[in-house]
Amino acid sequence: MRYLPLLMVYFAFGAQGISSIALSFWIKDHLQMSAAAIAGVTFWANIPWTMKIVFGQLVDGVKILGSQRKAYIYLGAGLQIVATTVLVRIAGGLDWFFGFSAVGRVLDLFPVLTQGQLYLVFMVLTAAGFMIQDVVADTMSTEVVDRVDSDTGVSKSEEEINRELGQVQWLGRLFLMAAVIGTGGVVAGFLAGIFKGQLHIVFTINYALPIISLVGVLFVRLNPVPSSPLNWQVLGGGAALGIFATTTGLLLGSYSQVVVLVVSFVFLVYLIRKVGLGRSIALAAATIFIYRAMPGAGPGVNWWMIDVLKFDEDFFGVLGQITSILGVVGLLVFRKTITERPLRFTLLWLTMVGAVVSLPTIGLYYGVHEMLGVGARTVAFFDTAISAPLGQLSMVPMLVIIARSCPVGQAATQFALMASLMNVALSASDLGAKFLNTIYVVKQQQVDAAGIIVQMADYSQLGHLLIITWAIGLLVPLVAILVLLRNTGPARPGDTSS
Repeated sequence: MRYLPLLMVYFAFGAQGISSIALSFWIKDHLQMSAAAIAGVTFWANIPWTMKIVFGQLVDGVKILGSQRKAYIYLGAGLQIVATTVLVRIAGGLDWFFGFSAVGRVLDLFPVLTQGQLYLVFMVLTAAGFMIQDVVADTMSTEVVDRVDSDTGVSKSEEEINRELGQVQWLGRLFLMAAVIGTGGVVAGFLAGIFKGQLHIVFTINYALPIISLVGVLFVRLNPVPSSPLNWQVLGGGAALGIFATTTGLLLGSYSQVVVLVVSFVFLVYLIRKVGLGRSIALAAATIFIYRAMPGAGPGVNWWMIDVLKFDEDFFGVLGQITSILGVVGLLVFRKTITERPLRFTLLWLTMVGAVVSLPTIGLYYGVHEMLGVGARTVAFFDTAISAPLGQLSMVPMLVIIARSCPVGQAATQFALMASLMNVALSASDLGAKFLNTIYVVKQQQVDAAGIIVQMADYSQLGHLLIITWAIGLLVPLVAILVLLRNTGPARPGDTSS
């Protein structure tokens, strides 16, 4: 029970998928944005996660109204509440608030911003809110464990403290995955289906997530810890990067994403050099960065599955449920493979298997399933079941290498740096998807408010897009693995050579 309030924060983080399927269908049916534009929004939504190390510094060293932990949860939850209000409003809800409340009329941004711009606001604020709470939850997980026995007043042994710290980490991941499995998948698909045409009702459920976090943090008991000195290079550089990204996005338009991506990457590489990562970690980080930066096909694949294959909300819910459950199974089944074998072997294996399990989607587009007399849903079901266990594996080798190799006292900094760098990789992936979608244009049918078709669906170039992304996702990581990891073995503790 001592840990339950903290675990509520982890649960709220994992439950964010409850409206994910409704959001996908709403974007397709109502937002009327191109696949390239949606990939661009996803790029900006990843930017707050690259600032994770900056907020780590703030949480450790800066108090807000005398609070060093809880105030940041309040801040993150507040951003989520604002983000949810934006989404519910543009989806057609909250008329009672915006129509009859003086405050609501002032806050109603409809006359100023387009739906696409408001969707971007929602995505960025949501990402920022979850990122801040994620940083604080991980920090509090080391502070809920008592160092002194409350009954006897005797200090606990180091072994006992480490055991309890490990238990908190395990429970945190358990609650997070329980929320993912319990609220995503079938539940998300059911809600999207039953409230079809009134999806703002599903989005309203998102208000429960920050409330769960707030209730949890009100009751959490933490051991007092001293504030850490600020690293002004990290804090100042991160703040400057945030201001630069915002300004660039407003002023440079279509070129801003490339500029922000390059500057973010250079900034993080500079920080990595400053903390003195060893050669093995640097090479591993570079390889995994390339692996995770490979572009996807974008939202056009889902549009095609909905329009052509007639996949509905319930079936997407089933696929999501399979992904969440088998993702956990994959971590358990392949634990030894990804923690004990060399990184070169693990990434080669993930790359090759990932390429193989991507082939069925290409086959579906070209009608191979019809030649074989197999239903499209059957192919999608088994393809998801096979590929789902791979989804959570790519970052684990990086975390293991850091844990084994980093000097004592630098683990938190190096973990945060790697998390930020890998989120830049995801931004690069989104930017790549946007670029490819401007070459291979995928169009969904668009209907105006009067029900008149203003754009016909066109999926004729989707096959080329799928093949190109498949080839890039196979060949580029293979070259990176064979070149960058050709002379590397498992990282050894204390390896800080450069």
